[in-house]
Amino acid sequence: MAIFALSDLHLSFNKPVSLYGINPEQDIDKPMDVFGWKQHYNLIRDHWLETVEPDDTVLIPGDISWAMKLEVARYDFDWISQLPGRKIMSPGNHCYYVQSRRKVRAALPPGMEWIDADYTIAEGKVIAATRGWTLPGDRFYDEENDRRIYERQVGRLQLALDMAEREQPGKEKIVMLHYPPVTSMAKESGFMELMKKFAVKLCVYGHLHGKAREDAIEGNVDGVELRLVACDAINFCPVKVWKD
Repeated sequence: MAIFALSDLHLSFNKPVSLYGINPEQDIDKPMDVFGWKQHYNLIRDHWLETVEPDDTVLIPGDISWAMKLEVARYDFDWISQLPGRKIMSPGNHCYYVQSRRKVRAALPPGMEWIDADYTIAEGKVIAATRGWTLPGDRFYDEENDRRIYERQVGRLQLALDMAEREQPGKEKIVMLHYPPVTSMAKESGFMELMKKFAVKLCVYGHLHGKAREDAIEGNVDGVELRLVACDAINFCPVKVWKD
């Protein structure tokens, strides 16, 4: 049993579809071909089937579906559910269908979980999550518009880690963020301070695509292993991030 990660699937099915035989002109509302992701769902499917076993866990930190409404996002959830492994998901900046954790969780097929400002247990590890936000000092940060959201998201990660520490003392911790916790321009953040405080071992994140991937920081940072797992950064293939 191992833990894999893959984020930013950016699916947009408009009806129930199987893993194979997808018609890109009839079954998809927002093709990613314009970004060079030609029929990327086929790549995800093939790599996933080659890599992930039924007993494995896959972390999916955000931007799973382009859907604006939950009833449409269900088509994307159902497609993912046909792939092997347990799936643990958390929100990204394009998850507009998210109105509440309760409603999203009620819409999920078996074998799929949604965490946000809380945690679950996988392979004996605490998996905690929140969306994250643009960091102070980053190239796209605007103090007037971003400060409140950034601080709220830091607070949501603290809620998750406080709860995990109280209820699961001593367990190793993994954090899922959509936004990076540090970048080449913002090398400190409240997210990193919390992860160091709670001795988080691993943080997986997405959000950075194309040229923006140059801002990514990966590897061990003050004891926290950082991994960028956006689809296009890892060849649309779930990457193994943990195995005992």
